[in-house]
Amino acid sequence: MGKYTKLNFLRELLPRRCERGRHRTPFWPFRWWARHGSDIVLDCLYGVDTGPGVSAEKRGGNGGNHCSYAYDPAPWWTLSRSLRLAQLRAENFNFVDIGCGKGRVLLSALAFPFTRVVGIELSPELYKIAKQNIASVRFITRRCSSVQMICGDAAAFMIPEGPNIIFFYNPFPLDIMESVLDNVLQRYSGVSRPVYLIFYGCSAIIGGINGFLALNTNGHARRLVSTTVGHRTVNIFELP
Repeated sequence: MGKYTKLNFLRELLPRRCERGRHRTPFWPFRWWARHGSDIVLDCLYGVDTGPGVSAEKRGGNGGNHCSYAYDPAPWWTLSRSLRLAQLRAENFNFVDIGCGKGRVLLSALAFPFTRVVGIELSPELYKIAKQNIASVRFITRRCSSVQMICGDAAAFMIPEGPNIIFFYNPFPLDIMESVLDNVLQRYSGVSRPVYLIFYGCSAIIGGINGFLALNTNGHARRLVSTTVGHRTVNIFELP
């Protein structure tokens, strides 16, 4: 692990400033470690930097219009638990992470036998870190050999051919999310192939997402899962 990553790892051992104000009891450091400790240890083990710490301002590349939130990664276990909740198998599916950040979920996807793993990220800074993480990660048994990173606008992204599982970890406000979902629906119009949408941590806009999908699929989009895992919501839809 390089010097930069070692320093990052040491910084990650301390609770975030933004979280310190939320905890007023003597036990808050233990609660913080219970939520974040395993992810920090796994970053160190895998030799990658997927931790938080990039502001919305620093994320804003290529105009920055879609980089509305500071980078905050999903836990390492997010994909495996989401697939289990919907009883989805990776075989014969592409996996697409919209707004993939530093690539934590992409890296976890490498351990599954997906046909192809694709990450799209608007921020050049996060895109660069994600590419480096994918190139240097260690100790993950790669069951998917086809990995692609794209730095660009998800609303104009060409969804891969074939069955797809598309993952969103609260990357956009609702108006931008609708543009991205419209792009997905346009790509699949009139084509019969399985498509699943995983929305993790999107509780603030999930009502709007549900309404948009119902309206634009004539009510045929089916919500398979609506639950809470840890501190985040998980909603999984199947497109017609």
